Amino acid sequence: MVEYEELIVKGQRYDGGYMNVWCDGTYIYVAGWFGIYAYTFDGTTFALKGTHYAGDATYMGVWGDGTYIYVACYLEGIRAYTFDGTDFALLDTHAVGGAYGYIGIWGDGTYIYAACEVGGICAYAFDGTTFALKGTHYEAGAYYSVWGDGTYIYAACGAGGICAYTFDGTNFALKGNHSILPYPAEAYNDVWGDGTYIYVSRFDYGICAYTFDGTNFALKGTHCVSEDMMYQGVWGDGTYIYAAGGWELGICAYTFDGTTFTLLDTDHPSGFAWYYSVWGDGTYIYLVGEPEGDVGGMYAYLFLAPPAGYTGLYPGAMAKMMDVI
Repeated sequence: MVEYEELIVKGQRYDGGYMNVWCDGTYIYVAGWFGIYAYTFDGTTFALKGTHYAGDATYMGVWGDGTYIYVACYLEGIRAYTFDGTDFALLDTHAVGGAYGYIGIWGDGTYIYAACEVGGICAYAFDGTTFALKGTHYEAGAYYSVWGDGTYIYAACGAGGICAYTFDGTNFALKGNHSILPYPAEAYNDVWGDGTYIYVSRFDYGICAYTFDGTNFALKGTHCVSEDMMYQGVWGDGTYIYAAGGWELGICAYTFDGTTFTLLDTDHPSGFAWYYSVWGDGTYIYLVGEPEGDVGGMYAYLFLAPPAGYTGLYPGAMAKMMDVI
């Protein structure tokens, strides 16, 4: 019989190596080796609605503000697009001189922030036509991801740990930093928060939960399936926290009670495909990564969770076995 908490694959698509996924409620945007892709998903099948590739770029991160879609393109910098349901229109691109290594991207409604592997964190303004670089800061490590809670901007900085910043339109101010030893160079890979806790994926060392009081980070809990699972991406839907990773990890679903992570389920489709990113649209959870043969690419999941207080088998277990959910 099927346990009540379960990640169930509902669809798969592969159009190239995928690095990052983000959803706006209408389309699923994926940054990958060969550009940016827009998809829809009907519960069974992914439909490719449009794609764009400009130059010899590796598209690493994607995020949108409701009007524009922004992409981090490693050595080629940051790019802004619109998408009309069929075609992407490239509006502008900007790269700081030197090999900055743009990987992560996120915005707060005023500025767009890029996490750059070599160059640290960058802040941009975009007026619909042109990017304006407003400020940069580098503290330590390799910056892989950026996210904010409306007060602070957090960066996952590899061996540099997690950093908290404020930005006044010109200057970044480092407000706090934390790292856990020991670590490999890639330790802190991704960051996301739910308004109460800040979650970080830590490569060989799993997932961490923090609070931040404006000066100090407090580590509240950690979990790792095993030290060779290579945690990469993290995101949550307000109830559950999902982590993506390499080798045999795939996707994990957790709850966190302020002290302890509870691992509810994991799924790895098969093989040793490497998964980098996870995001959802309120119905499905999307996992993206590099392929291994015909395994990998992008997967859509349902996560079956029990009603409050329910301790038996999930009522949909029989329906699942009959392939109706």
